[in-house]
Amino acid sequence: MQEPSPIFTLPLFPLHHVLFPFIPLQLHVFEERYREMIDHCLETNRPFGVVLIQEGEEVGESATPHNVGCLARILGVQRLDDGRMYLVAAGEQRFRLLDYIEGDKPYLVGQVELLEEELASEDNESTLETKAASTRVLFLTYLTILAEKTNMELSEVDLPEDALQLSFCIAAIAEFSPLEKQKLLETTDATSRFELEAVLLQAQIEEWKRQAIEEHSENSENEQRYIIARSLDPEREQWKKYLDQSRN
Repeated sequence: MQEPSPIFTLPLFPLHHVLFPFIPLQLHVFEERYREMIDHCLETNRPFGVVLIQEGEEVGESATPHNVGCLARILGVQRLDDGRMYLVAAGEQRFRLLDYIEGDKPYLVGQVELLEEELASEDNESTLETKAASTRVLFLTYLTILAEKTNMELSEVDLPEDALQLSFCIAAIAEFSPLEKQKLLETTDATSRFELEAVLLQAQIEEWKRQAIEEHSENSENEQRYIIARSLDPEREQWKKYLDQSRN
C-alpha cells in the first residue's frame, strides 16, 4: 500500500493556463506580489505552484484556483530595470491543493500534497503502449491538419518516446480548452489520459473537416453566383439572337 504524500506549503501562481510535468513555462512577472514570490523561491531554491484559475483574474484581486496544479521549477530569470522579470520554468510533479490562505504574504500560499501517477502493471503495460502508439499517430494527423488550416509549414515533430512524457506533451501542445487541459492534468494514469486525448483530438479533427466542407460549399455557391452574373459574350449566337428579337 502506497504511503500518503507529506503535506507541505507552496506559494501559488494562479493563471489562465495549465502547466504539465516536463513542459516549459515562460512568464512575464510584473505584479509586485509575484515578484516577491519569485524572489522568495529563488532565495530558498523552492518551486512554486501553477494552478488554473477557476474564478477571478490573473491581475488584481486573488483568484479562486482549481484543486490540482503543477510544480514549476525556476530555470532562469531576466530582470528588467523597472523590476519586472521574464521567467523560464519547467513543470515538475503535480499536486493536489488541500487548502490555501491569504496570510502575511501578498500572494496565495497553499497546503498541498503531491499527486502520484498510477503506474501501469505488467498486465496493463501492453495496453499503455498500444494507446500511446495510436494516440501518437492521431496527434501527428492533428498537427498536419492544423498546419494546413493555419497555412503554416509543419516542421519535423520530435515527440517523446516515453509514454508518460508523451501523454503530457500532447496535453500541453494540443489546442484544447483550459478546462479540458485541467481534466487531463487531473487524470492519474497515462492510459486514461491517452484515451481522453484521443477523444478530444478526434472531435477537433471532425470539426475541422466539417468546417472545410462548409467553406468549400460556400465557395462553390459564390462561384456559381458569379458565373450566373457574368456578362454574356456579345459575339455569342444566343446574344445575337436576343438582339435581333429585341429589334423586332
